[in-house]
Amino acid sequence: MTFNKKILSLFITLAFITYGNAVFAQQLLDEPAGGMDENDQETPDMMLPMPNNSIPSIIDIPSVKKYYTSWDTLCVRRHTEISPSTEDSIRLPLFNPYSTGFVMPVEGTFLSPFGHRGRRLHAGVDIKLNAGDPVVCAFDGVVRMARRYAGYGNCVVIRHYNGLETLYGHLSKINVRVNNQVKAGDIIGLGGHTGHATCNHLHFETRFQGRPFNPKQLISFDNFNLVADTLTVTNATFGRSRDYIPGVSADEDSFTYSKKHKSKGHKSKSTRFYTIRRGDTLSSISRKSGTSVKQLCAINKIKPNKTLQLGKKIKLH
Repeated sequence: MTFNKKILSLFITLAFITYGNAVFAQQLLDEPAGGMDENDQETPDMMLPMPNNSIPSIIDIPSVKKYYTSWDTLCVRRHTEISPSTEDSIRLPLFNPYSTGFVMPVEGTFLSPFGHRGRRLHAGVDIKLNAGDPVVCAFDGVVRMARRYAGYGNCVVIRHYNGLETLYGHLSKINVRVNNQVKAGDIIGLGGHTGHATCNHLHFETRFQGRPFNPKQLISFDNFNLVADTLTVTNATFGRSRDYIPGVSADEDSFTYSKKHKSKGHKSKSTRFYTIRRGDTLSSISRKSGTSVKQLCAINKIKPNKTLQLGKKIKLH
């Protein structure tokens, strides 16, 4: 009888956890995307005068200064930075002599993905936490903004030595100030639901030159580690569809298609590609695509023992 009571108690506990996560998810779907509509907020921000704040010398280094010209302590994004050509790619090593590593800001349940919620853009991801839980810095860097900001509530933006910026929103308390130098793992605030938030959670964003992109291109939210040690930034990095990953769509998993147009009088040929993800092997890709390892090697002119690089595309036919 005692054993049966324990089983019943465990079942009820799991049911409450499942119900609680479902309630959290629904609350997040109902709240304004990203705490605010970025397009609506950007217009009044652009009318503010250009900030006179000089970039702190500690972050005014070659690996960062070629991508940024301003140090805005008031707004998440306001002034256009030096932008790469849409045809160019930029390789951002996530670790360099100025960096010590990566630490997950909060090791909580993943609640809500990046991307459009209806007509609004959810510019980051939401991670479950409890009120007062410590929120830590992801990479080494310098605090660019630390203030209450629109729907983000108490918000911190940090510019990192790898060229990226991260944003931490809905904090109950901010523990850092502008121009503070921080290390990966340093506590920058406490969890809460300030701003346009219906429950306690961390709204976390990754940005490059002010533009948000899906943090899943950097981080595995299953094991709280980076998916690679380098981020390749192209125009495709900044897609805004729900849970967007370059080369991956919800309907086609990791398969993408492109058309190579031939000269006049020839039919266009459809070429199918697969974007390599963590854990992929030639054998697993061949099973997913309905082809063989031998065919994949022949098409891509590679050997069966080739090491696959995350984010690279492999031709399927």
